[in-house]
Amino acid sequence: MNNVTVVDLETTGLICTSGDKITEIGAIKLRGNKICGVFNTLVNPERGIPEFSTKITGITEAMVAGSPTIAQALPLFVQFAGDDTLVMHNAAFDSGFIKHELGLNNIDKIFEYYCTLINARQLVKSSNFRLSTLKNILNLKTHGSMHRALSDTYVTAQLFLKLQKNYGIDTMETLERSLNSLMSKMENDDVFVMDKDCS
Repeated sequence: MNNVTVVDLETTGLICTSGDKITEIGAIKLRGNKICGVFNTLVNPERGIPEFSTKITGITEAMVAGSPTIAQALPLFVQFAGDDTLVMHNAAFDSGFIKHELGLNNIDKIFEYYCTLINARQLVKSSNFRLSTLKNILNLKTHGSMHRALSDTYVTAQLFLKLQKNYGIDTMETLERSLNSLMSKMENDDVFVMDKDCS
């Protein structure tokens, strides 16, 4: 599985069909074990953000006030992901929000999904399979704080490569260098950046 986009969402709550909305999208495009694209944006949910959600993610209403709405961000995400398989930790949750918003915004796109949670349960010995626990067991690195979309995406990308047995001794260093390089090329109003290897 070479052409994948690893994705994580932060949301106002747990149930998209009850009015909960996306507040942040982070995604990393992988070609083999190389990062060749990064998507990173806060999303204005056009509703209040509950205190419990802010406690988990650190995302406040003030932070998202000037951010794109999902109607603006989702078409850009679809463009970024293209025909890649979407990799998520607990895909049932994140894919539910994506499918729901694709429908609400009349975007005709069907993705295939790969769940690192399901596959980790089969391949990793652990007392639980929370992303933070797997990060510690497998010595994965963060990019910023956990429970922010891009950082969780970065950990999930490393987990995916471990599960796929596509992780060499220099992989972490290469991933970190590529991510930092791509992030440095993003302007303030950019939501994604890709390099020439993203063909």
